[in-house]
Amino acid sequence: MNDAERPAEEITVAALTAGTNIPSSRFRMRQYISRLAEHGVNVREHLPFSVKTRYFPGPFKAMTKFGGLFRSRKADMVWISRGFVEGYETFERFLRRPRILDVDDAVWLRGPFGRISMPDIARSMDAVIAGNSYLAEYFGRYCKNVRIIPTAIDLDRYTLRPERANEEGEKFVIGWTGSSSNFKYLDSIEPALARFIEGHEGAEFVLTADRPWEFKVLPDEKVKFVPWSVEEEVRVLHSMSVGIMPLADDKWARGKCAFKMLQYMGVGLPVIVSPVGMNRDVLEKGDIGLAASSPEEWYEALVSLYKDRSLQMRLCLAGRKVVEEFYNADIVAGELAGIFKSLAGR
Repeated sequence: MNDAERPAEEITVAALTAGTNIPSSRFRMRQYISRLAEHGVNVREHLPFSVKTRYFPGPFKAMTKFGGLFRSRKADMVWISRGFVEGYETFERFLRRPRILDVDDAVWLRGPFGRISMPDIARSMDAVIAGNSYLAEYFGRYCKNVRIIPTAIDLDRYTLRPERANEEGEKFVIGWTGSSSNFKYLDSIEPALARFIEGHEGAEFVLTADRPWEFKVLPDEKVKFVPWSVEEEVRVLHSMSVGIMPLADDKWARGKCAFKMLQYMGVGLPVIVSPVGMNRDVLEKGDIGLAASSPEEWYEALVSLYKDRSLQMRLCLAGRKVVEEFYNADIVAGELAGIFKSLAGR
């Protein structure tokens, strides 16, 4: 369809993403493409031609995105995932305007030049879409138009787990999902996990990630690893009794967007989380989970849920309700469409 044939109200957006299975691409941009179309915003995703340079220096990574740089010039505006290359300024200034930067991590802490390049990248943007208030505060120093849009849950995909009979001897499955780069947070609570699992019948631990976690004190027979895949992700979440999200209280963790926590809540799991950054904000929206900051608090939170199945059920239902109300991809798509339309002057 050429410009003359396109409906006047339709907006075209070029989305420059980082790769097929990169979480920021999947959950910040790709899951909204069909939803945005319903609002008259036509998004076309432009992927790098290779993801094999993921750990290469910035200039090599940037080369994989040249195609998107040129193809995006046909769109009304450009939506960029985290910057062309985290930690480096590359071709952002050559992209057509309006330009929108989408961020869901404290990306200025990445790479050797992140603290230098991210302010310049932000200044070159017409808008920044930030995943939480901590990120918005940082980018607001360099860009006047900053909007907070949380990383939302596709409730058509993250369905409620089936109800289970409350039977004697039923397994109590502690679950974790994420990238192996976050295993350090599991390391910090492993002694508490081991203490709980060894002392409670039916307790075990399951995790799904890109590779196995090299734990040290947990009993081997009580740990199950499932390689992460799009196809298996929800099934594994449904097998859990509680979802956990431990974090350190540092600048990087404060930039996280509580997505693990929201995934658990979306399928109807009670959660135990470190009350850091956006995790704390989500906890304040309802009686949806337990906060734990020390190994003893992690242990006691697990014991509380293990002993009280009615508490589990209450937190499950409240958590799903909070996701439906505040972190629903259908609702967030409308907020995104409003941003794009305002930038297009419509």
